[in-house]
Amino acid sequence: MRMLTTALLAAAGLSLLPAARAADPTPIEIDAQFNPAAAANSAVKASDPQALKGLKRAAVTQFNVEFVTSDNVSSETSGFAMAGRASVTGYYKLIGVAEPDFQAIADQLYAGFQQQLQAQGVELVPAAELAGAPTYKKLQAGGTALPDRSSNGVTVGPPGMAIYGLNKAQAADGKKGVFAALSGLSAGMGAVGGAMDNMTLSKELGDAALLEVSMRVHFAQLTNEAKGFFGRLGSTAKVSAKLHPMVPKAAMTVQSGAYVSVLTLQGPALLDPTAFVELREEATTAGDVVGAVAVGLLQLASGSKNSHSSTKYEAVADGSRYRERVGAGLGQVNALLIARMVAGR
Repeated sequence: MRMLTTALLAAAGLSLLPAARAADPTPIEIDAQFNPAAAANSAVKASDPQALKGLKRAAVTQFNVEFVTSDNVSSETSGFAMAGRASVTGYYKLIGVAEPDFQAIADQLYAGFQQQLQAQGVELVPAAELAGAPTYKKLQAGGTALPDRSSNGVTVGPPGMAIYGLNKAQAADGKKGVFAALSGLSAGMGAVGGAMDNMTLSKELGDAALLEVSMRVHFAQLTNEAKGFFGRLGSTAKVSAKLHPMVPKAAMTVQSGAYVSVLTLQGPALLDPTAFVELREEATTAGDVVGAVAVGLLQLASGSKNSHSSTKYEAVADGSRYRERVGAGLGQVNALLIARMVAGR
């Protein structure tokens, strides 16, 4: 049981202990010339190839896509040599698309995923048979119903489908803050129980393999331009954003009996940037002005040399282009995951 716990947490990108910071992964450029089959082995890692061996029949038990709609990035100097510490924060919000657009993309993506599987010779368990399985009913009832909305995004999937187990752990891992981290750890432990239930579910479905897909879609590459030791020694704090629909995280879990393999994208997938119109500053409100003046007066009264500023931005998407081009890019991510699974058969 302990080995299963460690394996599932590691596969989900979670840990019981803090991990060392890894180097930034190499982005995967997805354009008109992209070949998923050729890129699959280098772009997707399989945690346990044994689960992929001889896969011929499967049930898609979970399929969810999280769309990030707001985020922020901060930068801070160290205040070296009594210069005073400078900090800046950029707040970014996606506009021009909303939940109905995300749901339409997810619906199309789910249908395409099933078609791609069948094209690779995978027999799919009929939806009615899956829905009628007792263990699947139990897992769905104990999961989080979709759509799942939060302050910085929404997770969507096929109507009536919930997220549970490893997919729920991966979703919690994307949220920020201490309570989110605790939630992620709790969900990760719950993934262990979900894996045991999946073994029962697989038996109920005639020993079919179980497939679970989870993706996260961001709207920009946010950068702290003063990160690192030497960056913090400078006198200027700076952040930047590049409008670029991207998939920072995508995974497909394959469970065959007691074997579980998580196929994970090894770098952020960069999609077509023409889905966006512009990045602009959000209009300043009277409350923003009052707040900035109050902070300035407080710093002046205290004699502090520290400074802080923040700016709100809007990432403006073109609705029809976003649905078309982000949808097409995500379809290529689907194809990557499937191609890696097929290579392991």
